[in-house]
Amino acid sequence: MRILRRLLSFVASRLFLVTVVFALLVISFYLAMNTANIWVLIDDGLSARAGVVLMGEDAMTLTSYFKQEFINQDPVLQVGLSDASPYRDYDIRGFDHRVKMVSVWSWPWETVARAEVIESIPAIDGTIKSSRREAALAEGGEERLVPPKWDTTRYRVTLTRTAGRWQITNLQVLEQISE
Repeated sequence: MRILRRLLSFVASRLFLVTVVFALLVISFYLAMNTANIWVLIDDGLSARAGVVLMGEDAMTLTSYFKQEFINQDPVLQVGLSDASPYRDYDIRGFDHRVKMVSVWSWPWETVARAEVIESIPAIDGTIKSSRREAALAEGGEERLVPPKWDTTRYRVTLTRTAGRWQITNLQVLEQISE
């Protein structure tokens, strides 16, 4: 009887250890999968948002990345799509968009994730529209002929998962970074 009890204790302890290791592997897999999905979504979403502001792309494409409520209230989009946009007088051919992930966290069973990122656009390839060239030279000289710089910004990003799909629900500006 004593031998049987020791044998069962040994098997149970090893089975418990294998179960714990397996559970940690499953949690790690889902954590890595969520992190990768969140990273791609933030990178592509912020790039699409910059494309809408800089190049006048269709704002409806942003619904793949952002909740509609956020799109309606985003101050960058509101200014970028208005007549007050600093880029309205320019023909922009392209831009170098960079997102640096500072931190990200999302448990596999949660529907809300948070990340901290730094968005920058170090280079904007464009020129002033020919119809605005003379007025721009009169206003600000030669430096007015190139598009204004994009502010490097540190954001706290909040995402929610709805029906298995992540979407950005909020971008909170933490600081404007001067270069």
